[in-house]
Amino acid sequence: MEKVCAMGGIIFSVEKPGRSISMLREAGIEGILFDFGLFAPLEWVFREQEKKEEERKIDPARMRKYFDKAADAFAAHDFLPSIARMPFVSLTTEIRDPGLNSLVRKINTECIRACEGMGVREIIVQPLFAGLAREEMWETNRSFFLALSDTCQKKETRLLLTNQCRSQGGRLVRGVCSDGEEAARWVDALNREAGLERFGFCLDMGICNLCKQDVQGVVLSLGRRIRAVVLMENDGEHMARLLPFTSAYIRRSTMDWLGLIRGLRRTGFDGFLILETTDTTVAFSPLLQPSLAPVYGALLDYFALQIGIENDLKKYERIVLFGAGNMCRNYMKCYGEKYPPLFTCDNNPKLWGSRFEGLEVKSPEELRGLPEDWGVIICNIFYREIESQLRAMGIGNIGYFNDEYMPSFYFDRFKRDTEDEEEA
Repeated sequence: MEKVCAMGGIIFSVEKPGRSISMLREAGIEGILFDFGLFAPLEWVFREQEKKEEERKIDPARMRKYFDKAADAFAAHDFLPSIARMPFVSLTTEIRDPGLNSLVRKINTECIRACEGMGVREIIVQPLFAGLAREEMWETNRSFFLALSDTCQKKETRLLLTNQCRSQGGRLVRGVCSDGEEAARWVDALNREAGLERFGFCLDMGICNLCKQDVQGVVLSLGRRIRAVVLMENDGEHMARLLPFTSAYIRRSTMDWLGLIRGLRRTGFDGFLILETTDTTVAFSPLLQPSLAPVYGALLDYFALQIGIENDLKKYERIVLFGAGNMCRNYMKCYGEKYPPLFTCDNNPKLWGSRFEGLEVKSPEELRGLPEDWGVIICNIFYREIESQLRAMGIGNIGYFNDEYMPSFYFDRFKRDTEDEEEA
């Protein structure tokens, strides 16, 4: 998986892009979503076009000036992005003039050329909707996306449709590509007409929450078509780009992270994880904002670990477990039949030679000299400590099972004698 932050979430300066990129590198951010919308919101450009020429403050050509400058800065710092997002129209915009769609076509074409010049592989494109009746959506967007496909010069460039909501009577409801099955049909039809795998999908979790959707069902409908996922949080009523797990009610997040992670595990997702946190970031003082970067990195690592658990299990010829407790029990219930381990280990010598969940419990010393294509899966909350222990023993193939987002819920947890637990 590729873990990236959206430019807006880290307060990227379009005037001084080099300084912003240096700060990202220093904070350990691995990748960036190149967001063309930062260089001039589409509604702003559209309204400026309506003014008399002498009254305009900005025009589409000025966008090119800014994003070219930013692209040059990324190249100079050897930090070229591999995913980008075209300028988006605000979902609550009051502009219903189809002329906005013409402007979108023109600017997207120019931005795609810039993307391919930077080596960007995946480009998120918003479906057209301004001034369109529902029965017009497919044919208008079919023409739009196929025209963009013809603009692409590189075979590996992929255009990603994304789910939308729309404003209806002041409320946000499901919009274009919000239905997983319909979106899958759009992607497949466009790929057939393009004659290659030109199209994929970017799932926006914020939109899913606003539309009150069964996220796991949407993910399973789209399957391998999902190439990117935008991670953000909101309260389910208002558009916001908040840090995941920060919009909580009665000590629980308002987002269906369980459905997302379960669904992406089943589909074998291995694409882009995009963290979008603009509203959280700007709420902090500029003096505090740099301190958020390590948190952003940790969140991306956390989601990658949770989503990729099953992918990690698949890559080893054989596996053994480390841990003989509740997490090991849950592993056996979730994956014991599909990915059966040979045995488990534990640091508690009182357990050596016993059996737990059908597995023999051995000393960690038994792990020395494992074949190179075998993996050790840690089933214990003290993951970092055990990982350090294993690496000190010369073991490199290390994975992790966490039961926060199990394929099913199991509640038959057990307790050992307090004396055993204290000595473990």
